[in-house]
Amino acid sequence: MRWTLAVVLALACAGGVALAVAGQAKEPPVVCGFRNTSYTGLCEERTPYVKGRKLEALCKPILDCLNDTRCIRTYCGATTIRQGWVLESATRRK
Repeated sequence: MRWTLAVVLALACAGGVALAVAGQAKEPPVVCGFRNTSYTGLCEERTPYVKGRKLEALCKPILDCLNDTRCIRTYCGATTIRQGWVLESATRRK
């Protein structure tokens, strides 16, 4: 009986958290546009918006990764080009 009550309470709490998160207004992400002479076209990656921070600053970790051979994250269609990237644009889409 105690185990059942504990499970019911855990599920109720988890559901409450999910409802609280679902009720929050979703901010549009920042769309970062990167260019590289060895890459065809514009690479666009999205990152969460953080109120009060410049959009370019939010794109910087992605740019740093694209220009670092030690970075294992995948961006721009999982490109292996790891130098020469520049940030071309940082915008928010509604």
